Amino acid sequence: MVRYRLLAAGAIVAIVAAACGQGASPAPATQAPATEAPASQAPATEAPSATAAPSETAQAGTPKEGGTFVVAIPGDLNRTDPALVDDANSTYVLEQVLETLVTLKPGTGGEIVPALAESWTISPDGLQYTFKIREGIKFHDGTDLNAEAVKVNFDRWMNIPQSYVDLGYTYYIDTVITPQVTSVTAPDPTTVVVTLNQPNSAFLIQMTLTPFAISSPKALEEGNASAPDFANNKYATGGPPAAVGTGPFMFKSWVPGTEVVLVKNPDYWNAAAGGPYLDQITFKPITDSTATLNAIQAGEVDLVQAISPVDLATVQSDPNLQAIDRGGSCNVGLLAMQQSKPPFDNLKIRQAVAAAVNRQALVDAFFGGAGVVPTTYAPPGTQYAKDVNFPAYDPEAAKQLIAESGVTDLSFDFWYPSDVTRAYMPDPKGEFESILRDLEAVGFKPNPKTAPWRPDYLAAESTGEYPMWLIGWNCDWLGLDNFLFTAWFGYRGDPYGPNPEFSYKNDEMNQAMVDALKATDPAAQEAAWGKALDMVAADMPALPIASAKTPGAMAAYVKGVIPSPTLLEIFQGVWLDK
Repeated sequence: MVRYRLLAAGAIVAIVAAACGQGASPAPATQAPATEAPASQAPATEAPSATAAPSETAQAGTPKEGGTFVVAIPGDLNRTDPALVDDANSTYVLEQVLETLVTLKPGTGGEIVPALAESWTISPDGLQYTFKIREGIKFHDGTDLNAEAVKVNFDRWMNIPQSYVDLGYTYYIDTVITPQVTSVTAPDPTTVVVTLNQPNSAFLIQMTLTPFAISSPKALEEGNASAPDFANNKYATGGPPAAVGTGPFMFKSWVPGTEVVLVKNPDYWNAAAGGPYLDQITFKPITDSTATLNAIQAGEVDLVQAISPVDLATVQSDPNLQAIDRGGSCNVGLLAMQQSKPPFDNLKIRQAVAAAVNRQALVDAFFGGAGVVPTTYAPPGTQYAKDVNFPAYDPEAAKQLIAESGVTDLSFDFWYPSDVTRAYMPDPKGEFESILRDLEAVGFKPNPKTAPWRPDYLAAESTGEYPMWLIGWNCDWLGLDNFLFTAWFGYRGDPYGPNPEFSYKNDEMNQAMVDALKATDPAAQEAAWGKALDMVAADMPALPIASAKTPGAMAAYVKGVIPSPTLLEIFQGVWLDK
């Protein structure tokens, strides 16, 4: 999920943040069998990074029961309510606890398979999705999963308190549910019908996202999950109750900044698929990349969600460790500019920034051979993405653009996050200092600023408080729409308009993306996305800095891990051979 925000906000037809392989394709009007997604929902051909490389130990040996699995994540949770999270740390934990109607096949970034819904039907006009809910499943609190329970979750998403929106906690709801879902009905105990206001080729894959996991209605009520004052919401702040789902593990406790503990669900409905084998999973936030490497080498943790690219060779050379290879890159890091704040309300200034930053030197210095300089607003290989000819590194051209802009006050606050690392940003402070030097060399006067990733940094940048800042997106699924539209530049909210994160207003650009999402013809999709990309590049609301592979690491005795290109490994089948 994330940016590793899973990442911010709401639009007429599209969804969330990811991208690496393909755009969402038109939904068919036929029922999907329990074992496969509709054919047109999966790409005709997978991009190189669409499927993760399988772990060599994923299926080796006979699984052993028991044990505590300690996992290092690069930052703490934001909240314990999946509907209110937009970051990969929270989703990495909550994916083990709660389940969605449909999900991605493990190891893929775009193949939709059944989960709590055993099948689905899409109407010929693309406006109605009818989900058949599995029978006999219970939530962790013993209550039944049925169509009415699913409807309760949708109704809550559609009527989330405005105070949560104002806090910036409803990114995915604002992006997916509010702008497009008009009604949800439960005509019988196993049937849920979701009606959209217009066709959206991305809707089904949006339903695979962690924020749309189904929570126990009883827990939502007892946890005061819709309390107008968020301070009274126990469900989202650790409970009890909190994070009550149907998954292979159950939420036990959260000590902010220290650990999250999950325990085995002994009554898991899908145990026939294998597992859960572990008695307990303990997630520990470790924000420093050096400390993370030290922890896995010392045996203090069993798995590290993400390591710095420069540490990959160390892991590969250690016989006690094994690297997690998730395939190609599925993220993009940005140098972002807020167009409502000077001097970035001036196009020539934004272009000057693009010419001033030596992106190749930055990638060479901080990405250990695992990163590339992006040529567009999506990772390499993304379907429908094209090169947009960003300005080359040219300090003299940057100075000329500044002169032509007429702007004389070149001072501004420039922000980077503390206590976090990301695949697209493995050393936030180091990258910040590199960019700072480049900007100062052409006459800009950045004022260095930093804030903790959670909650200060993400809350401030997503609501448009920072003039310039570092941010990025790790994919939710493999599609250009997940990056360009949902994560960054698509219109959203009520009133419908530009994402406040960038305040980037271009009605024609947004309409091109909307047209791409509504189109059923691949040629029309490609043309619309190309038009949108050209306009975004011309307006330069942000400069892509790097796209990088996301390596992880685990002890040699860890078995059953299936690497995920979307950075969401499920631990149901994991066991410890020790």
